[in-house]
Amino acid sequence: MTGVALLLVASIGLYWLHALWRLIASGDGIAQGAFVAAFFLLAVVFKTSLPEQPMVPIWLPFIYPYSWAGATALLWVLARVRVDRRGLSFPGASPLLSAYLLSQLAMHVGFAALGQWLAWRPLAAYALLPPLMALVGYASYRLMLTLRAREDTARFGWWLFAAVAIASPLIAGGLGQWLVPVALRYG
Repeated sequence: MTGVALLLVASIGLYWLHALWRLIASGDGIAQGAFVAAFFLLAVVFKTSLPEQPMVPIWLPFIYPYSWAGATALLWVLARVRVDRRGLSFPGASPLLSAYLLSQLAMHVGFAALGQWLAWRPLAAYALLPPLMALVGYASYRLMLTLRAREDTARFGWWLFAAVAIASPLIAGGLGQWLVPVALRYG
């Protein structure tokens, strides 16, 4: 395995370790339950999509950890969120876990909402470039934390959710468009 291949596999592994660490460190039973439920949800989706491949439901969520994190985020947010006109809040939840899961949800909302208008580049990166998406998922989390540090409340403003939702597909589409030719040339 070449150094580049190791780096690509390591990015997925580090994304996994960070997600697990954030879930375990929070001690949030709802988030941990959502994590387990999201695996089974993805297994059903992948099995339905590729019925001729019997092991797909087992290994594919590990190749696409950001999809697992997005499904976890959706389930957790639905269970925990309090919505008002100024934004989203998660009473009793760890601020770091809230920022992580909300950033993953915002990233997925952005991909779904902007994919068509960006010539499907972000969705192509989502399906074909798991290492890049792992980096974009982590960058979304860091962006959420950085922008959140400017607010004094326990609430995540709507502008913050929108900023991450817009930035994530733009970054993934732009980096994917630039990195694929480079990887094909030098890989």
